[in-house]
Amino acid sequence: MKFFKYIIIILVLYAPTSVISQTNPDIFLKQSVEEVSLFISKNKEQLERDDKFLEEKMNELVIPRFDIVLMSKITLGKSTWTSISENQKNRFIESFKSLMVRTYMKSLTVFDGEKIKFLPYVPGKRIDVAKVKSLYIMSDGDLPVNYRLKKNDNGDWKVFDIIIDGISLLKNYRTDFQNHVKNYGIESLIKKLNED
Repeated sequence: MKFFKYIIIILVLYAPTSVISQTNPDIFLKQSVEEVSLFISKNKEQLERDDKFLEEKMNELVIPRFDIVLMSKITLGKSTWTSISENQKNRFIESFKSLMVRTYMKSLTVFDGEKIKFLPYVPGKRIDVAKVKSLYIMSDGDLPVNYRLKKNDNGDWKVFDIIIDGISLLKNYRTDFQNHVKNYGIESLIKKLNED
């Protein structure tokens, strides 16, 4: 999971959504990389010393670029998602979002402008779902990173999974969450996410 903390920060989009909403998913991510480097270099000192500012920027700039509802559905699985109440769904979504913020907000302060090479984008069968492949060029070898995105009803691309060296962010959460729900129930999982 250590790589997820470094990769997640490229999803900070400081550019207005209207500029990037109608572009291809690979352009969406390339613009993200350019913008995050600029944002962090201008604000690195404050990001490192001010946790409130850091959390605000995660909620303002990173989280809106994820499809948190879709991620919530996938991590719980169809049978659990359809069996819980609307209130439980909403509370789980909020708890999952908070977990993402708390887990990854410090990653904003460790980005040092690593080189990222995006591979040529090949559209899939569905026009509203995309996989964008990239390589992180690191001193100890290249790291393959794939992004799965879905276009919403407004035409905006949202990331719903990151696969690093073959390991899916969502699958990691899904295994843990589903086991917890099976053994202790959804209320226990929501409580645990709020405590972590």
